[in-house]
Amino acid sequence: METTTGCASALIIAKPGPLRDGVQALMTAMPQIATVYETSDLSSALVMVFDRRPALVVLDSGLGKGEIRPAVRRVKARWPQARCVFLADDVEQQQEGQSADADAALIKGLPATRLITVVLGLLPGS
Repeated sequence: METTTGCASALIIAKPGPLRDGVQALMTAMPQIATVYETSDLSSALVMVFDRRPALVVLDSGLGKGEIRPAVRRVKARWPQARCVFLADDVEQQQEGQSADADAALIKGLPATRLITVVLGLLPGS
C-alpha cells in the first residue's frame, strides 16, 4: 500500500534471528519502503496483512513443512495486491513457493543485490 510519502510498506514473516534481522535491515535501508513490520507466526501476519495492507510480504520457509502454499494463498486472499516473496531453503521449497503463486521464490543465501532487484521489481510503480 502506498503511504502519504509515496513509499510502500513491507511485512516480514519469519522467526526472530539472523535471517529476519538481515531482511529487516535491507528493507529499512531501501528508500522505497517506508515501514517494515515483522511477525513470527501466520495468524498474526494475516491480521497485519488485513490491517496494514503491505505492498510486500516476505515469507520465510521456517513457517513449517507443508505451510508454504497455504501461507501464500492466505496472504493473497486477505490482500490480493500484496506481492509475496518466499525465501526457500532448497530447490524443492522454491518450486513449492512458485506453485503457491508467490510473486518470487528465492533460495536463501542469494546476494543482497539480487533480493533488492526482485523487491524493487515487485513494488508499486516499478
